Amino acid sequence: MTDSVEDLKSRLDDLEDRVDALEDEKSDLEETVDAQAETIASQRDQLREQRKRLDEYEEKLTVSRDHRKHLQQRVHALEDSQGADSDETNTTRSPLQQLISLPSKAVSKLTANQKRARFIAKDIREYAKKVPAGYAIDSSTIRKVLKAKEDRTPHTQTVSRVMDFLDRLGKEDVQVVKRHGTKRAVFTERAVTELAGTSSTGGITDVVMRWR
Repeated sequence: MTDSVEDLKSRLDDLEDRVDALEDEKSDLEETVDAQAETIASQRDQLREQRKRLDEYEEKLTVSRDHRKHLQQRVHALEDSQGADSDETNTTRSPLQQLISLPSKAVSKLTANQKRARFIAKDIREYAKKVPAGYAIDSSTIRKVLKAKEDRTPHTQTVSRVMDFLDRLGKEDVQVVKRHGTKRAVFTERAVTELAGTSSTGGITDVVMRWR
């Protein structure tokens, strides 16, 4: 009888140990579940923030596309205007000259890159270097000029688009070439002379003095 009681006590102790172990495991599991719930909530907040940022990027992309479309329309309008006026006189201004000679009210309606190209073309003789083919200005110089003008370094694509704009509106008198890994816009002597004649007279601008 004594042996049976001892056996029962031993089994009871084992059961109590198992119950304690199970309760500890339950407590650990509850803590794990709570931690995972917090992680999920945090990730949900991060996902919501990322979705918000994505929506903002999509909105900016739409605005950029609209600006590009407007730029293309302006280019076509200038080119069409140049073609329509060509029969009236032999001294028709190039689209680039027309861009420079726009009144201030019209300039305010230009896109950012149109204004940048206009700014460069107005004083191209001051910014460009004399070369056998006329005058050349490389992408690095354009970046410096725009940085001085806007107090910030322009994006590489911005510089490229400004050069393409000068190339298109300059017609046969402006050509963008790439040499030794660097893009350059080459203006003929005639183009520089005509642009200088179209621009208002004056010395080197403050912007030029700032980056030289």
